[in-house]
Amino acid sequence: MDAKQLADKFMAKIAAAASERDRKATENTDNAELHHADAEHCKRALAENVIPFLNELTSHLDDRQFTFATQIDLHDHKVVGVSFKIGDGPATTISTAFGNVAVTHSGHSGTAKGICFVYPPDAEPYIANSGDLTREKTAKLIEMVIDNEL
Repeated sequence: MDAKQLADKFMAKIAAAASERDRKATENTDNAELHHADAEHCKRALAENVIPFLNELTSHLDDRQFTFATQIDLHDHKVVGVSFKIGDGPATTISTAFGNVAVTHSGHSGTAKGICFVYPPDAEPYIANSGDLTREKTAKLIEMVIDNEL
């Protein structure tokens, strides 16, 4: 290659990189709007489905048998997660961030310290997004904790 061809190749790479950067910036803006909407759906599902179900369960069990605590968004003071304990077992947490839902359970390794176990979204109780934050799936999660811990 001569100097002109090398310069042209370099300029073509720069133009392609700039185009890709602009495409990703647009994609990131679109994704940010989508994640913001998903985050609001998660907050609503927690407030309308999960928290009322946990309150109902609390009314049927003694304080020593079942407790839960909410995690609040500091900006809008809406619920973004919840942790609960059944009996003397470790905490199970449903947390949401940017429209993603994570379900974890502490102490699931059988060791004295335990480890944090993450329930995968594609396995029982199948909680992966805001649409999965239902009374039924929350009940299934609690049933699984009872079956595995008590």
